[in-house]
Amino acid sequence: MHTRSFWPAVSVSIFWFVQATALTILFVPFTWSMLLLWAVMHFARAVGLTLAFHRYFAHRAFKMHRATQFFWALLGTAAMQKGPLWWAGHHITHHKYADRDGDPHSPHVSGFYYAHIGWFAHDVRHSKIEPTNPVIRDFSKYPELRFLDDHYWLPPLTLAALMYAIGGLQWLAWGFCLPTVALAHSTFAINTINHLFGSRRFHTLDESRNNWWTAVFAAGEGWHNNHHRYQRAARNGFYWWEFDPTYYVIRVMGWLGLAWDIQAVPERIYREALQHQHAIARTPDPESGSGTDANVPGASYSET
Repeated sequence: MHTRSFWPAVSVSIFWFVQATALTILFVPFTWSMLLLWAVMHFARAVGLTLAFHRYFAHRAFKMHRATQFFWALLGTAAMQKGPLWWAGHHITHHKYADRDGDPHSPHVSGFYYAHIGWFAHDVRHSKIEPTNPVIRDFSKYPELRFLDDHYWLPPLTLAALMYAIGGLQWLAWGFCLPTVALAHSTFAINTINHLFGSRRFHTLDESRNNWWTAVFAAGEGWHNNHHRYQRAARNGFYWWEFDPTYYVIRVMGWLGLAWDIQAVPERIYREALQHQHAIARTPDPESGSGTDANVPGASYSET
């Protein structure tokens, strides 16, 4: 019992220590190659999170073989955002209660700090996922995924050691510390920024919004209002101009035979978006300002 009560404090201490390590870039030489290393380590793991944890485990947006499933899950776990089943399981809960009581990270329900960091770092209520959760029910049968979920600290620790072994403190700072912290806040921003700032193509029952800046740093996740309208799609950027590198990787996997049953956005969703746009153009509503015309047929949804 003593050990169990002691662990949350240790976990919080580790979390804030890792946040502080981003400052190590101030004490090592800067080169353009180090900026490239940051980008590679940020976006590779971002795709691991969004492709595997989010679009695959949580939303079944496509299918892939077991070995490929493990590769992407391992890469995502190296981002230091806990395990794949824990992450995806909580995301299912978020959609079930989005911006209402029960949502683990809504800035409208629990405030910005708690929704951004608090729920993840030090709320023991979210330390476990119920066995009835669809992610646990369907994916806990794979021992390798359970191992990653139980030992989520091992992949990032191994990656940090590898960076240090290759290039000392400079590589550790630019190849692990900074990208780990930057990616964490890019992910957390989807829970907070994307429920506060941005545009709303669809009038969903939550406050989800599309935001270009978070889409860039979170590998396409910033098209959050799109996603809340139709969660099953493999793409969050519904149009070619909406930057979504995770979807580009899924498409390449499809061409290579590594992914199949890739779920598309139905035509009815595109028609709905166009209809909504036309309705707003005809009857602008200065109070909403974000595309929430209640007179548009079928404009409010809670589709999964």
